Amino acid sequence: MYIVLFILLTLKTLIFMYNTEVVSHQIPVFLVSFLIILFVLSSIHLSNLKKKHWFAFSFYALVSFIMFVDVVYYGYFNALPSVSMLSQVDQITAVGDSIRELLNIKRILFILDLPLICFYILKSRKEYKEHNIYLRVSLPSCILLVLVVMVSILNKKDLLVPVANQEFFTYHIMDIKYYTIGDDVENLDGLSEKDLEELKERTKLKEGKYTGVGKGKNLIVIQVEALQNFVINHYYDGQEITPNLNRLLKEKGIIYFNNYYQLLGRGNTSDAEFVSNNSLYPSMDEPTYIQFEENTFYGLPWILRDRGYTAWVFHGYEKEFWNRNRAYVNQGFQRFISEEDYEFTEEETIGFGIIDEVFYEQTLEYIKELDNDNNNPFYAFIISLTSHTPFEMPEGYQYLNIRKEHEGTILGNYLQAILYADRALGDFLQGLKEEGYYDNSVIAIYGDHFAISSLDKDKKEIMTHYLGYEYDLDEMMKVPLIIHIPGLDISETIVRIGIQLDFLPTILNIMGYENEKGLMFGRDL
Repeated sequence: MYIVLFILLTLKTLIFMYNTEVVSHQIPVFLVSFLIILFVLSSIHLSNLKKKHWFAFSFYALVSFIMFVDVVYYGYFNALPSVSMLSQVDQITAVGDSIRELLNIKRILFILDLPLICFYILKSRKEYKEHNIYLRVSLPSCILLVLVVMVSILNKKDLLVPVANQEFFTYHIMDIKYYTIGDDVENLDGLSEKDLEELKERTKLKEGKYTGVGKGKNLIVIQVEALQNFVINHYYDGQEITPNLNRLLKEKGIIYFNNYYQLLGRGNTSDAEFVSNNSLYPSMDEPTYIQFEENTFYGLPWILRDRGYTAWVFHGYEKEFWNRNRAYVNQGFQRFISEEDYEFTEEETIGFGIIDEVFYEQTLEYIKELDNDNNNPFYAFIISLTSHTPFEMPEGYQYLNIRKEHEGTILGNYLQAILYADRALGDFLQGLKEEGYYDNSVIAIYGDHFAISSLDKDKKEIMTHYLGYEYDLDEMMKVPLIIHIPGLDISETIVRIGIQLDFLPTILNIMGYENEKGLMFGRDL
């Protein structure tokens, strides 16, 4: 039985490496896992424990289950999970459809055999052979010695951290150690004086052709769920995917950044919000809104409030999700309009929650309330929802004629979802025009993060075949940033490379304000 468990765990290690895209240092990563499995199973097998079969199975089952959780999490976040993320288990139900989409056979394989092995142990005769002390000690010791020597060599060659970040056992051991006793690496509590001076320079307003053109105007920022750049001005068999955004790009007073990239940590959509509003890097330990919920960040809401603005945030989902209800207060938002503030029926929900057209329609009414709150300009930060993975739109919301080869695929589903999101957004922009806000507001629209992963071989293949060029990491991470500035007579496409860190300094330049109290890691584009 032990040989069978060893072979199966070795095979699962290879499948785990495939699922988590281990592309560098593959041999040492595999050998470390191989030696740890061999050490544990041989130690159990040679022991005199009366129920060692069950100890062996427990080890096998635990490793299999954690590997299963890891690959499912990796498929969604493109990173291995951390112990600190256990506090977010209650949010799994909210992304249930997305998780189900990830449960393919190459991931379920990790736990598929557990009932069979358990049944085999229950039915088989258990002969507990006692081994002499020399064999019990010498064999596991030899394996452990080889493992220690290998780790020492990796450490000497500065490969220990790269290997540990990819290898199953060492990753989780280091993660648990960090979570329980902290990191033994000295943390940098500050930056050098030279670094600080450079960052302070970025807060200063530098004159350019767009500096201050939006001063005194309202600011409306729309973060569109999973909007990638490749769909802009894109046609599917002659069918326009984003007709409203394309039409917007042809108007006067539009700046389009076509080399703009996402920057996320553990918090996905919430990190896109945090980075864009604060020009600070997100946390890679756990969602920033959770890890630093007590921190006060001097970003866009506070900066505009200091100039007399009123700042509200709008999202059609539960206020507790990603800990938004607590994080928004310290970021300077004065009111959070969440799911509980919208009226909708069960038929007016898709996937995650309230559909975009209902969300935008009622958000426009709240903007009127925001505008009437006082005579000051306002900052409205709006987060859309419907185009969330797995992009499964009901038949009544499918407007594209999809080829048979793309039906039910992530590509076909995504294009349907984005066309719907664009239609709803177009109606909202039209509503802003009719209510007189469009010509008195700077309006910024950007995508929060990618929709289709290039790290998944199957998804990369279908995208590469469809687009006609390689769908790589660069293409996957690119999201559009479109800024409408009222009264501007020209339009421009800016090809300079930027990331979501650059959103705050770029918007501040347009609004004509300096960040006098905080620091920004981004640059004005």
